[in-house]
Amino acid sequence: MTAHVLIVEDDEDYITELTAIFRGLAAPSRLTIARSREEARELLDSSFYDFAILDLKIPTGDGTLDLDSSYGKFIFHHARKVTPGTKLLVLTSSPSDDFIADLLTQKHDADIWGEGANVDTVEFLRKIDIDRAPEMIRKVVDAIHGLDGVELDMRSINLSTGEDRLVRIFAKRFGAMRCAVSKIGAGRSGAKTLRLQLFDGGGAPFRDVVAKLGSQQSMRDENGRYETNIVLLSGAVTPRKMTMLEFGAGPTAGLFYQLAQGHDESMFGAIAKHDDVAANAVAATASALADWSSGKAQTRRTVAEIRACWVSDETAQTLQATYGLGWAAEFERKSLQARWCWVHGDLHGENILVAEDANIMIIDYGDIAMSAASYDPVSLELSAVLQKNDTISSAWPNQATCHQWHDLDAYLGNCPIPGFIRACREWSTTVAAGRREIAASAYTYLLRQLKYSDTDKERILALLEGVRAYMAST
Repeated sequence: MTAHVLIVEDDEDYITELTAIFRGLAAPSRLTIARSREEARELLDSSFYDFAILDLKIPTGDGTLDLDSSYGKFIFHHARKVTPGTKLLVLTSSPSDDFIADLLTQKHDADIWGEGANVDTVEFLRKIDIDRAPEMIRKVVDAIHGLDGVELDMRSINLSTGEDRLVRIFAKRFGAMRCAVSKIGAGRSGAKTLRLQLFDGGGAPFRDVVAKLGSQQSMRDENGRYETNIVLLSGAVTPRKMTMLEFGAGPTAGLFYQLAQGHDESMFGAIAKHDDVAANAVAATASALADWSSGKAQTRRTVAEIRACWVSDETAQTLQATYGLGWAAEFERKSLQARWCWVHGDLHGENILVAEDANIMIIDYGDIAMSAASYDPVSLELSAVLQKNDTISSAWPNQATCHQWHDLDAYLGNCPIPGFIRACREWSTTVAAGRREIAASAYTYLLRQLKYSDTDKERILALLEGVRAYMAST
């Protein structure tokens, strides 16, 4: 395990001394030198670093003579912004500098590398005390190298350096000697959802985990949603949060949830094998999320208000113009009754894990928001025909069939998964305030899918015609 280190320093004597310290350590390091504010900023924006050593008095550019501590202060705050999980060692000329108190507010204690003890995420060292640097640096590099003690079985999964660090930190913290990593979920948020199986020193598996890895802000947002909303749902169908890790992986943070054993395939996988099992799993999902919608009063909304929960006005106008949806403006002005409540917001078939007995586990709560209650069941139904899976071929639904979305019996002609589709539609009908709400939710989901480059645009546009007919029937 090689420590990735950035040294921001323009004094060649100190660069030589710091380089010698790293080269004298048993554990390897990869050093990058930045001699100015601009070079340091560019490197922080483009590369991963476990550890950064920052001299506060640096010039703005290479070769300039405008040394000033404010430039180092800028880099300090920039590092905290773009790579908040990177440990910093700040070199100062004097601890009495008037901005040190400001920098100290960014200092935290955390068990950064899973060693079982908290350390400072930011440390300060006066240059006249540089003889203390070797021991401070050695502790950091040894801790990073210690992550190599966790063996990762990647199963063809590609992880960034930060993601790799975070999985190892988590596994080490919980005493795992080996961690098998597989990917689950197919969301489009930019975060990565993984399944981790932890093994002890005797080779026995002892815990299944769902890991959600993404930016620190997105993980904090999801953690807040968990504490506010997910805890309201049954623990039998939602994974219990184990921990959130914010340090040790540069820009990447992670939420880790304990997963009950036996949920070995996704809803899409269940559909491919047993339509009746999938239908039962849809009913179980509806029951699991009922606490969010049960008893919630109806409100008066427009289609545009429901759409705006998931697609901005600007994006909607662009999509409508690009795909010739001239009817959409009038469609969005339609008023309707809606049951307004918390919804999952990304309830596709990969975010529901299914056991053989149709028991389910719902994962990935990064998109929870207030919206129409029917948005989740509509999303689940339509995800089966729009997101890549092994069940639905290009043959169904064809364009003519998509136009029949409003007529369920006609729509299901030659359908390979009628039980699943009917169960989703029954859930939509049960939870929605009325048919107009269902039409608005379907329109919103389909418009949202038009944003992505890898979706079947012809199928989406044909389904939108079916949704228009569904609305017209109300």
